[in-house]
Amino acid sequence: MFTKPDKQIKFEDQIYELITEDNFLWQLREVINWGFVNKHCRHVYSDKGRPAYPAVMMFRLLLIQFLYDLSDRQLEEAVRYRIDFRWFVGITGTEPGPDHTAYCRFRDRLGMGTITRMWNEIVEQASSAGLITDRLSVVDSTHVKAKVNVYRWKDDDENPGGKHGPDPDARFGRKTKNKKFFGYKCSIGEDVDSGLITMVDVSPGNESDIMLFEPVADPCADAVTADKGYDAQRNYDLLHGRGQEAAIIPKHLKGKDKGHVAARYPQGGEKARYYRRKKKRPIVEGKFNEMKNIHGFIQARYCGIGKVRIQAYLTAMVINMKRMVTLLTGRPRWARV
Repeated sequence: MFTKPDKQIKFEDQIYELITEDNFLWQLREVINWGFVNKHCRHVYSDKGRPAYPAVMMFRLLLIQFLYDLSDRQLEEAVRYRIDFRWFVGITGTEPGPDHTAYCRFRDRLGMGTITRMWNEIVEQASSAGLITDRLSVVDSTHVKAKVNVYRWKDDDENPGGKHGPDPDARFGRKTKNKKFFGYKCSIGEDVDSGLITMVDVSPGNESDIMLFEPVADPCADAVTADKGYDAQRNYDLLHGRGQEAAIIPKHLKGKDKGHVAARYPQGGEKARYYRRKKKRPIVEGKFNEMKNIHGFIQARYCGIGKVRIQAYLTAMVINMKRMVTLLTGRPRWARV
């Protein structure tokens, strides 16, 4: 049953006075307008039954989980002992908080549709605050390993040759000619000026980068840049049809050392802007480094593309929230603990 947070202050809550404005979670609670959570989560609760944990509490717990790269059991334990976690999510008194199974049920209850709408709310808040300029967007993708040990696949009657893993949606893909992986590709669109992620998508590992461009090419940006893996006429036509300029790095023409840039950018002004814009493309690599090495997105937490998409959106969401706190308060406050 849907409930709202208990605002009654208990005697034990006086310990929360130790939490000061320098705490990152204190800043995050102030920077974000959390009203959208109840708006989008109301429909996933029943009007009958026992009162459930408040949606705002559960959503903030998910953010903590992806912010600090915790498993469900680690989160259950951390919420018992970290007073800043308890204060941030609104746990009062000596209440232990949800057990680890509650997080799994809440994620499944939200589903991809609700997560997407909540993601859009965060991006809209950043845009309304004047952080996103939409001057230039960078598109790129990175590989994410599936939650599978490919060396332990069974070769039996149900899986002849051991060709199919336990994750039915993951596929073999290649980072380079000689380096392959089994899993997914996560594609993002990043606003160059703010460093905020505006678009996210996940696809099987065998998908061509050319086909991954459209879902993450931000339609609000004045121009979009990407590496030569996205160099295809359909992507140029997509951008020009929207009234946007392209800054995709062209592939070298077969048998020629020169002329590939002029072939894609015949107009002098657009060609000059292309050279300026392509220099901004490498900044997206830092965002992937943050997603994978700090927030655990180097490997999928779950099996199935739907759940991996939820992981991608929540990871991008906490990265955006960190960036919003930095931009709106003047200095970075998040520290990995």
